Order: sequence, then structure tokens, then C-alpha cells
Amino acid sequence: MNDVITILDLIKQVSVSVPSIIAGTMVLTGMINGAFNIENNNVKHIISWVVAVIGAVVTCACGGLAFGLGGWDYALAAATGLLAGGASNGVYDWPAISAIIDKFYEIFGHKKA
Repeated sequence: MNDVITILDLIKQVSVSVPSIIAGTMVLTGMINGAFNIENNNVKHIISWVVAVIGAVVTCACGGLAFGLGGWDYALAAATGLLAGGASNGVYDWPAISAIIDKFYEIFGHKKA
């Protein structure tokens, strides 16, 4: 078996795996939040990111995300999970991120709606 991962193979893996992780994270996070009646937005975000990281690492372990870098595959999968977790629950909803984005709007003269 050839262990060399080409850029095209990596794009194929990521284009299938990341949307799957995002969708799965949204469903699982919604189920967890509903089952435990979680109201705090910060806790919801943390749960979403944890679920996404676990999903990405499991996907890597099953061969869905193979970057071809040996032990670093799991670290890259975890980073991919963090990004997918942020995308699945809306990055702008996190107060620190929305404050940074609002600052950029102010710098460039845009007014907040």
C-alpha cells in the first residue's frame, strides 16, 4: 500500500470528512444540550468543540483523515475538529470572537447593525 498522500487525496478527504464532522457535531451537540437542558452558551460551545475534536480524531483513527504524517495525523485531526466545531456552532456566537470581529468593523468604519 502506498503511504504517500497527494494534495488531491487530501482535498478529497477533507471535503468529505469536515462537512460530515460539522453535521455530526451539530446533531450530537443538540442531543446533549437537549438531554441535559444546557442553557449556558459557553458550555454549549465547549461541548460542540469537544464533540467535534473527538469526531475528527475518531475519523482519523478509522482512516477518514490520513494526512500521511504518522503521529502528527491525530494532532492535525484535532485541529481540524476545532475548526469544524467552530463552524458547527457559529464562530460569531462566541463573545471573544464577536468582539474581535466587531473591532475590525469599527476600524474600517462600518457600523454595527
